[in-house]
Amino acid sequence: MQIENLLLTIALSLASARILGELFRRIKQPALVGELLAGVILGPSLLAILEPGDSMTILSNVAVFFLIFMAGLELKLSEIRKSSKPAFLLAIVGFTIPFVTGYYVSSLFGLGQIQSLFVGLLLSITAIPVSSMILMEFGILKSKIGTTVITAALINDIMAMIVFSLILIYPSNSQTSFDYTEVGLMGAKITIFFAVLAMVVFVMKKTNVTSEKVEPLIQKLKTKEASIGILLSLGISIALFAHYSNLHFIIGAFFAGLIFGSNFWGEKTHHHNSKLISGITYGFFAPLFFVFIGMEFDLKSLTNSIPLLLALLSVAVVTKIVGGFLAARITRFSNTESLAIGCLMNGRGMVEMAIASIGYSMGLIDSTLFSVVIAIGFLTTIITPIIAKPFIYRATSQRSPYPKIKQNASELKTPINYFDVTPNNLT
Repeated sequence: MQIENLLLTIALSLASARILGELFRRIKQPALVGELLAGVILGPSLLAILEPGDSMTILSNVAVFFLIFMAGLELKLSEIRKSSKPAFLLAIVGFTIPFVTGYYVSSLFGLGQIQSLFVGLLLSITAIPVSSMILMEFGILKSKIGTTVITAALINDIMAMIVFSLILIYPSNSQTSFDYTEVGLMGAKITIFFAVLAMVVFVMKKTNVTSEKVEPLIQKLKTKEASIGILLSLGISIALFAHYSNLHFIIGAFFAGLIFGSNFWGEKTHHHNSKLISGITYGFFAPLFFVFIGMEFDLKSLTNSIPLLLALLSVAVVTKIVGGFLAARITRFSNTESLAIGCLMNGRGMVEMAIASIGYSMGLIDSTLFSVVIAIGFLTTIITPIIAKPFIYRATSQRSPYPKIKQNASELKTPINYFDVTPNNLT
């Protein structure tokens, strides 16, 4: 693709993504819904103005790095360690039930073992940005329900990355025999990768390499935006380390963000870094990524897979609600609160679509199955606030004779950024 064609593709993609993203935000839907739709409209499924190419694939992979790195930066290990029993139980049950059910239902439809495991993983993900946006819309982000759901979503993301790394080393269906030597070598590399990360965290803790020591050093640097260069260098290095450890680079990007997030930098530097990387990620790379996903979306293949789509969509919604309800009831939430929590755990989005695109590019799933799982992410993102709304109102009304949901939601004068889930918003 020539440079002028690439620039034209980027310009059309960004413009259409921003217009439709803004439109969907104004009707209180996540911006990614409009950005995906922009890709579907511009791509081969409808107008065929743009087509996926090598340059867009490279940009998409870079976008995946920034998206997953940013997801790691936005998480706080300290918040997870402090999280309550309900959040841990909700994360485990809310991940396990969809994963196992999705695997068996996929198998019933004749999918291979690796495909079924991958689909189960995608159905079990809960998107932090989707949950945060919905909770902010209803004004309950800092309530007991809100903090429980967000913390569970944080743990859910980490579980998803670990399971994804295990799926990547699972022997593919094409292998005629199980090569124990090769698998043992891969396992050793992965063990070394996580052992090194654990050692880094341990050394940082023992030597007190925290914001109190790092911040003064950063302030002495004269190079403009030096901290951004250092942070991205660390992220890219660990992503490459993961790649050479038989893991996908996004595993390294995620854990790099998690390790070198807010605990590593001072509050001022971390806020500055997060703001700049967030602007690059969500202002440029994220819209391009979702437009690219929309272009890869195959409507024709989807129409031939309606039974599979409906079955997996039902599994995705029902198992999240059931898992969330059971975990919440065990931890003594009321029936209405438990149903609200189960519904709120349904939102998928950025992480699911990023992992789906990686699986598609690696040949773990074909174009038909890719379109099915993207459609599920698209639909669950839309329906989550709809199905959660009545239970949230009822749960809030039960706790207080003077519900403040409408008032709090209306006080948000500016449109909420779908990806605005900085640590301050998660406390």
